Amino acid sequence: MKYKLLFWVLTTPLFLWSQNQISGIVKDDANGETIPFATVMVKDTDTGTMGNSDGYFSLFNVPEGSTQLQISHVGYKTLYYTLDEATAMPIEVRLTALATELGEVVLTHHQNKILNVEQGVSKVVMATNQLKLLPNVGEVDVFRSLQLLPGVSATNENSSGLFVRGGTPDQNLVLLDGMTVYKVDHFFGFFSAFNTNAIKEIQLYKGAFPAKYGGRTSSVVDLMGKTGSFEKIGGQFGINLLSANGFLEIPLHDKWSISMAGRRSYTDIMESPLFNSISDNLLDSDAPATLTNAEIQQVEPDFYFYDWNTKLSYRPSSKDLISLSTYSGKDYLDESRILNRIITPPQTAAITIAGAIDEFTNWGNNGASLKWSRQWDSKWYTSLLMAGSEYFSNYDRQIGFLVTRDGEPEPIQDFNTQIIEDNKVEELKASIDTEYAYNGKHKIGFGASYTQNHIDYSNVRDEDTIILERSQQAHYLAAYLSDTWVPTEKLNIEMGLRASYYNLTNDFLLAPRFSMRYQLSPKTQLKAAYGKHYQFTNRIINDNITEGSRDFWMLAETDIIPISEADLYVLGISYETQGWLFDIEGYYKYLSGLSEFSQQFRRTNGNGEAQLFFFGTGITKGLEFLIQKKSGAYTGWISYTLAQVRNTFPELNYGASFPALHDQLHELKWVQNYELGRWNFSSTFTYGSGKPYSEPQGQYSIDLLNGDGLGFVDVGSKNGSRLPAYHRLDVAAMYRFPLGKRIQSEVALSVFNLYNRKNVWYYEYDFNQSPVLVTQINYLGTTPNLSFNLKF
Repeated sequence: MKYKLLFWVLTTPLFLWSQNQISGIVKDDANGETIPFATVMVKDTDTGTMGNSDGYFSLFNVPEGSTQLQISHVGYKTLYYTLDEATAMPIEVRLTALATELGEVVLTHHQNKILNVEQGVSKVVMATNQLKLLPNVGEVDVFRSLQLLPGVSATNENSSGLFVRGGTPDQNLVLLDGMTVYKVDHFFGFFSAFNTNAIKEIQLYKGAFPAKYGGRTSSVVDLMGKTGSFEKIGGQFGINLLSANGFLEIPLHDKWSISMAGRRSYTDIMESPLFNSISDNLLDSDAPATLTNAEIQQVEPDFYFYDWNTKLSYRPSSKDLISLSTYSGKDYLDESRILNRIITPPQTAAITIAGAIDEFTNWGNNGASLKWSRQWDSKWYTSLLMAGSEYFSNYDRQIGFLVTRDGEPEPIQDFNTQIIEDNKVEELKASIDTEYAYNGKHKIGFGASYTQNHIDYSNVRDEDTIILERSQQAHYLAAYLSDTWVPTEKLNIEMGLRASYYNLTNDFLLAPRFSMRYQLSPKTQLKAAYGKHYQFTNRIINDNITEGSRDFWMLAETDIIPISEADLYVLGISYETQGWLFDIEGYYKYLSGLSEFSQQFRRTNGNGEAQLFFFGTGITKGLEFLIQKKSGAYTGWISYTLAQVRNTFPELNYGASFPALHDQLHELKWVQNYELGRWNFSSTFTYGSGKPYSEPQGQYSIDLLNGDGLGFVDVGSKNGSRLPAYHRLDVAAMYRFPLGKRIQSEVALSVFNLYNRKNVWYYEYDFNQSPVLVTQINYLGTTPNLSFNLKF
């Protein structure tokens, strides 16, 4: 018996080969880190597969005899791997990152440098090791790079959150190693909350995402942190005009590794022209229009942000990986200022207004996840995850001043007021996911998850006036089943069903998912998708952009906020050659359970805090076009989106539908990248038609019985006017050079808004002036940035 067992073990690799099945793992050649979701194809055929999140893959129906595999991943050189009957399974494949050799220009085909849209319907993968080639405001930015894609708005300079296909940033599920991240930016939206050095993989699902994802109605951004090398020490360091950053990976043992990444602004220690430009643009826009600069002495704002990532990994065997990932990030802003105003009325003594505004804001994220994954054999894969995350924001504003008249001992008025706004979101999650590659035609996925959310929010004025105060806790159970079915080499179908239970509304919900790709010809592919999605957490936007964190989160709850729903339909076609990709997708999405919050208006039906919320529906639809040049010294893409977003709230705008604030009919983006020896030149051009806003039509007053007058502002139809069109050009140049044998260095210059376009952010109206004073608040003008990086 033991000889039979020994024979079976020794011949298993050949047996798998004889069954036309191969398996293996894809790694980075530089450090041995696994590469997730690599594409593995049999050369010159339609037979292929995609690896999983840990780099493992299984491929069926491989021709017998000598065969070449084509293994590729965005940001890496394509590798051709030759198989024969003597090849033992599983195989190990190592890919080389692009542009790692100084002065090299690779002209091979299938050399996607930055993005890949070929892996699914409405799915995009971006290479983090190539994002530094794009121009930036001050940081290499994950989310700003995603904004260059079709269907994702790029004209929101004050938000690095994603507006995807008419959705808002809170409708995106953002995951970092399984942790849910609720706040995705630093410095009120100018920079992403994620350090690119710590990120290995970026996947964006723009809609109809797989059944394993849930809880959001717009999109999924799945970020995977770097595992760290098990083979050698490596790292990098960088500095720019706003912050410094670093990354270090250390093999602790042949089975242990740790990676650490940190980033911190030094704006609280030393100012820079970049920081002054951004802070002047953002903070000065909130100054009262009725006071001049001489009347408000702005104390220099004290601001800083930081984020920190760690990942400890243990590989007890070639089939197992255990990782502990942590993240912490915070912003702090002190906007305190001094007020000093002297009024000289005719024929009376001068009046002095003196006081101060103490204003402090801090917000951030903390999180940790523990994951164990195992590739049981060439067919079975399982991952277990436990994760916890926290978002917090705290805002405290105290205003105090004295009004005195010259020659009078007592003050005319002693004014003091305080605003305190706090919000905390806590999430605990446990999940199990399993994949089973049944044969070359079916890959089954199934899993379950439990999520607990706890949200606290309070908005208090002068200690005793409660605007809104809520404490909520919810439990969310979900299970899913999916199947990737390949009935023929030309047809790929992904079907799934997600079942959810949400306790605060006692709802049991079913969400079907479907996507299909059909290879009409070797170069042409048709695609379609449908998805039903539900959302249980809602982000409520504050009108004042610098008051607090600008938003707060609340849970859906009976009689307060409904569960949001979305039905998304997608239809598209793509045409691909070795060096070019032409892609078109159209979409239609119907949303219900939308919420708006107002402190100025009250619902006619509803009690207490429920009167502050308004509910409605929305329709988003659009066409997305992408032309991408994938290989050669000159690469890039042009994307164009034609879209419309309209909402209907029965108690707003007299019940008539109106464009959403982020509605934009046209958006065009042109991304270019050119390699010339050690030099790299890039540019991005962005154009967007005007966004809507509500324009005041005039003002009037009513005389009361006591003789006083009560003033009113007549506002036109909701979002009935449009801002001017938005456009800007950003450029960058980077030069690579060696420092010794093991250190590669880069120096880069980027210029944001090269021709200093005065793009309008919003209009400010002062009705105390006659005629009404209208002030145009603009986005950033020309803003240069210089950076230096070294890697070893």
